[in-house]
Amino acid sequence: MGCALLLAVAAGSGAHHPSAGHPIARPGAGAPAERPDPGDFNGDGYDDFVDVVESKSADGKRYAARLLVVYGSRAGLDTATARRTSAGSGRNATFLSAPLRADLDGDGFTDLVGSRGVGVTGSESFALFGGAHGLGSARRIGLPAGFRPLAAADFDGDGSVDLLDGGHGDPDTPGRSPEGLILYGPIDRTGAPARRAALDLGRHGATPATATTGDFDGDGRAEVVLTYPYVAEEDDEESVPTGLHSVGAYEGSEHGLVRDGRQEAAIEQLAATEDGVRTPAAGDADGDGLTDLLVPTQLDVAPADMPGSGGALTILYGARTGLGTGREPTVIGGTRPADRRRVDFGSTPTVGDVDGDCRPDVVVNTPGFRRHDGKVTLLYGGTDGAQSLDGEQEIDTESDGLPGSPNPYHWNAFGHRPPLLDVNGDGHADAIVFAPLYEQRRGAYLVLPGTDTGFEPGQARLFTPDDVGTPLRPVVGRE
Repeated sequence: MGCALLLAVAAGSGAHHPSAGHPIARPGAGAPAERPDPGDFNGDGYDDFVDVVESKSADGKRYAARLLVVYGSRAGLDTATARRTSAGSGRNATFLSAPLRADLDGDGFTDLVGSRGVGVTGSESFALFGGAHGLGSARRIGLPAGFRPLAAADFDGDGSVDLLDGGHGDPDTPGRSPEGLILYGPIDRTGAPARRAALDLGRHGATPATATTGDFDGDGRAEVVLTYPYVAEEDDEESVPTGLHSVGAYEGSEHGLVRDGRQEAAIEQLAATEDGVRTPAAGDADGDGLTDLLVPTQLDVAPADMPGSGGALTILYGARTGLGTGREPTVIGGTRPADRRRVDFGSTPTVGDVDGDCRPDVVVNTPGFRRHDGKVTLLYGGTDGAQSLDGEQEIDTESDGLPGSPNPYHWNAFGHRPPLLDVNGDGHADAIVFAPLYEQRRGAYLVLPGTDTGFEPGQARLFTPDDVGTPLRPVVGRE
């Protein structure tokens, strides 16, 4: 990017439309790096896009989850390079954990790792290893039985990526494990780790639902913020015990994860909703070299007859003394109490430099905008390193110049798919948006290119799941 700041991975621009029968192309050859870009699988300088699609078969009667990879190029995403990996066969075939980007084996190329269902209750870990010409075929790797990678980070500070499974399910259910486990890297291509450590991360019978990692204190070891599928309410006698939070915070160490409860209650209070806690994200939002925690927040600032209209984003900043112990948090949104458009403002926050000024910007979704239409908001980084609503850019299905045909009944679910990726190598972070009912219900990916002034909808490129061999499973009951 030419910037002194080390920003989060940025997003791409154009897309190539292959004609019917267009041959599958190989992505350009790249080279390994000492610290590979997590967005770039083949090291060619262009970030690559990954998504999981619920796709229908050629006869239109069967459905399967497919992992989609589209490689970047000088012209942006090249759909001729699209690769598809099935979760397997049978009605239970699905991806049980979101595939993670990480250099597992330490060869200088970013890999993909995840887990998928096998049979009725079983699961297997799989990986696609990166190389000079992109990811290889999905292969089963010999991680411990039932292991589901929830996070990938360097928890012990030795320079290798580790994998975390926080535990999952009831211990009496086949294929489930309530015990957490760290597999320390490097992890070779057979799945063998350097070592392992068992963890007890369960809370009141619940195991973690999500994990957000980052080096919030700059000590070279990653911390992790976990969310659990319940909400502790002190005034509810039927709730979980007082003091047991639906958020857990743990510090990385040479010997595993050590609980650091200083911010657990604060994060829970910010992220809590009637349906549980919203999932935070991590990124260096102020450009100081330390990871920050971005928390989608439900502020109670609305009139009583309009509950939940105070959606916001709260940024808890990293500090050498620990997350949230230094700079005062930034709260963005929640200032328009009568504006129902901001019910869920702040969802899916992601950090990147969209306008190329070497200051981090933040992109968030508002899924409930205009019924279920959705909206993407760009929050520019300020001179003080803080984002705000000043000068924000909002893009939705009615933005001027946006290609394609939106669903006229406001069911587009228009929202960006993290992370931001620089798929054309121009130094600007662009957002890849997915709208499942766009283009007469065929669905569409729209790549919003970043420019010196922000996103440019008139230069956006569109491709459909059909264009990349993953026609969508139809959505029933939405016109």
